[in-house]
Amino acid sequence: MANTSVSTKALVNEAKGTNFYEAAKAIEAMTNTHYERKDKFSDLYEYDPITNSYTVKSKAKTYEYPYKGRKNETDFPEFIQICKLSAKKLKQYLCGEMKKIYGKDNTVIGDGYIYCKGDVPVLLTAHMDTVHKKLVTDFYEDVQTDKNGKVTHTISSPQGIGGDDRCGIYAILKVIESGYLPYVLFCEEEEVGGIGSGKFCKTKYITELGNMKFLIELDRANSNDLVFYQNANQDWIDWVEDETNWIKSWGTFSDISHLSPACEVSSVNLSCGYYKAHTVYEYVIMEELLETIEMTKHLLKASEKVETFEYIEKTYNTRYYGMYNTFGGEDYDDDYDDLDYYYYRRCNGNSNYSNYKSSTPTYDYDYYKAQEKDTEIESNLEILFLNEDGEEETAYMTGKTEAECWKNFFFTYFDIPYQNVLDYYFTA
Repeated sequence: MANTSVSTKALVNEAKGTNFYEAAKAIEAMTNTHYERKDKFSDLYEYDPITNSYTVKSKAKTYEYPYKGRKNETDFPEFIQICKLSAKKLKQYLCGEMKKIYGKDNTVIGDGYIYCKGDVPVLLTAHMDTVHKKLVTDFYEDVQTDKNGKVTHTISSPQGIGGDDRCGIYAILKVIESGYLPYVLFCEEEEVGGIGSGKFCKTKYITELGNMKFLIELDRANSNDLVFYQNANQDWIDWVEDETNWIKSWGTFSDISHLSPACEVSSVNLSCGYYKAHTVYEYVIMEELLETIEMTKHLLKASEKVETFEYIEKTYNTRYYGMYNTFGGEDYDDDYDDLDYYYYRRCNGNSNYSNYKSSTPTYDYDYYKAQEKDTEIESNLEILFLNEDGEEETAYMTGKTEAECWKNFFFTYFDIPYQNVLDYYFTA
């Protein structure tokens, strides 16, 4: 007879200090329950907020795809046009457009980038690639009006709309269209390690960026977020926060992670209104993207009153740099961004990782490197979990392996402990 009710504390204590798969095995051993699903352990527990316990479910759930609204009709045809292009076609399109606007002499077409020299000493940057393997052929635009008359347009595609980072491309074009002529850098292959920006940093043009007052990247999910990565220039951070009234957040990596240290000028990554990035369930709230465009123009205008903000690198203690040896001696460059982000958030912003003590299960390096046996095919994961408000929420993740799907989930929802996962379902 299965033990169908297990206290939250018992689950946490049992799973503490283990990786995801070990935790799943331990919990299922406690409940004397095992569900056969391609040799994967199913943590199917239903949370009861009254008794503060989890009840084992009988079977996995499937969830409705989130595509809503009118099909293949839009109020934003230019945005859809950009989303439908492959990275190669987009670069060809941007080459033509930038030459028309900036002139051939001020437009540099390079291996991995397009660089344009403007008359406003601020660089705007975005990347041309997406993670999606299929081109957008169908899309949905859901138009909603709230009780106050506010209209929102939410755009998604079964092929993956590619808001990361077609939102940034669209935003830069709209800023230019409004009359501003900033410096611009469109990069290739950001999603596989910032290859395009890395190549640009090795050219003579990187020295020109040293004359910029600051850099703006348009490549952040959500709305009203500011990400500064490893920049410790507090004057810069305070100025951006005061000008935008947006919220400082944290991120893993973007092209400015290469550019700012190379040119020694501060930068920020602005939210662009896309959500559920790197999955086919990604969607874009266009009104939030339009807000970002207006904020970018505001920062360009405000740049007239400031001097160059120097880039100041954060410093860390020995534990910070040594943790890669602690977790298996992996190469620093390979895993820096994700691990830095993950442990930094788990420590509530304290870079002294040796002082970190968690009351929730620890997903260790074995889990991160996905050492469990996984099928080397692209997987889609639907996860039902309790959010910070105690409400049920569904997340959609994509990865090359099932373990990578779980990694993407915990890196995205870094405040959600293991025991808040109620149900999940894999599809190939």
